[in-house]
Amino acid sequence: MATIEQPSPALYSAVLHILGNTDSRSRSMSTTMSDLVEHLTAEQAACLPQVFGKVLPLLRRDPERLQFAANLAVSFDFYEAAAEMAEIALDQDDRDLRLAAAMLCGNPAVDAPVRRRVAEAVADDPYGRIRMDPSTVPGTEDEQLLYSQCWPGVRTESSSFPQTPVAVLDGGFPADDVLRFAVHLDKAGASVRRLSPGAEVPHWFGTQTVLVCQPPTRSRVLSRYPGFPERQILVEPMPTEGRETDRLLRQINGVLSGPHRLDLAAVGSEVEHAVWAPDVFTAGVYPTKEAAFLAGTKPSWLNRLGTKGILRPRQARVLLWTFRDVVAVRTWVYLNSESNRRVSSKVIGSLARFAGDAKAVRLGATSTGKVLVNKGDGWDDVESGQRVMGLHITDIDEVFRPFDFGGGTTLGLLQASDNTKLHPTVLNGTYHLDGHRISAKALASVDTRCRREVIEKAYPELEGKSFEDTVSVGMQLLSAA
Repeated sequence: MATIEQPSPALYSAVLHILGNTDSRSRSMSTTMSDLVEHLTAEQAACLPQVFGKVLPLLRRDPERLQFAANLAVSFDFYEAAAEMAEIALDQDDRDLRLAAAMLCGNPAVDAPVRRRVAEAVADDPYGRIRMDPSTVPGTEDEQLLYSQCWPGVRTESSSFPQTPVAVLDGGFPADDVLRFAVHLDKAGASVRRLSPGAEVPHWFGTQTVLVCQPPTRSRVLSRYPGFPERQILVEPMPTEGRETDRLLRQINGVLSGPHRLDLAAVGSEVEHAVWAPDVFTAGVYPTKEAAFLAGTKPSWLNRLGTKGILRPRQARVLLWTFRDVVAVRTWVYLNSESNRRVSSKVIGSLARFAGDAKAVRLGATSTGKVLVNKGDGWDDVESGQRVMGLHITDIDEVFRPFDFGGGTTLGLLQASDNTKLHPTVLNGTYHLDGHRISAKALASVDTRCRREVIEKAYPELEGKSFEDTVSVGMQLLSAA
């Protein structure tokens, strides 16, 4: 994150307001940071650590809030605040603040004069020296545990100490995206480190470290630590929306080994219940017209696939299709919309036979009909199990987004609008109002003229809430039926 010389007064005010009004006993650090970064631009986010440091002296008279702010800076590796933190620690002779400043100085991006000042402050305190310098030799068992936490590059699979996952984020990414993703990582129990583009590569890269970066940073880390497993380097963009965040979190979990992984349940149900899990991917109950609408095709073509045995709908009073069936056909439609060549319909059968995989973090398809699963370390053919390389692979996450086809446009599959979501296990997989078990079709059927007063009378819990976009989606579903 680049430093901006003159942050806006409004940013100072916002940071001071949140830190000054947060109840440190009941509000978590990740929630507080989420409040701070929710509406920041990339430029504002880039100077947030600097502003954080400047605001710390204003909390001197409130030791509890000051310590909370210091811990927050450490949790998100705001090394830019080290100088101010050290000065306050020396002025107040506060060991906890000295140790927090020392922890920030473990990031080699801290200026040398600041590091010397903090080193003088911690003097011979082994807990401070360990935080700052990986060459410090730990003595007691507690010191060895601290050393393992500060310098994860020393960890081994057989270590007896707790192995908190470490996520190192490339400082070359847009700062707002980095901070928002860091909040999710913190909620999931990861230790977050920021790798500055111009700083030395620190001793962070061990068995429980995952690096999310751009290609130049990948090369820089491997030149410093050639033995660091490449599977633990994810050359991915920082996510900008929920679906991308969920996928990257699952991808990080996919490359972590053993029991020391992210707690995805702490982040939210959509991450916990990955869409590729067998009980999710094969869920959903859709009549033919709704399934065709979601897939971006005609009911007659869907019926033809069932007649040929490519898809196997459930026979009831009407044919019923699953979420897997919808994804299979929608993928074929999407591939055709993106290609000038004919796309093999084999992809439909391959996806229809795929039962899901709880370890999958990504699913892909090729124009020749192959379906591929990625469990965090590369692409494997779902039918043969063989590793696949050198193919052009379409990530099926792209299929879930709106796209143009044959003169029309599909809705986003998992999120049709701001307030309208779809999850295969909720309300049989139909679109619903986010946070409520109320389907979009039910809202639209209450009053086709979309009058708020009529809908709120039927659903009093929606008074004052935004649901107009969900009603609009429901109208489209009713029209398709």
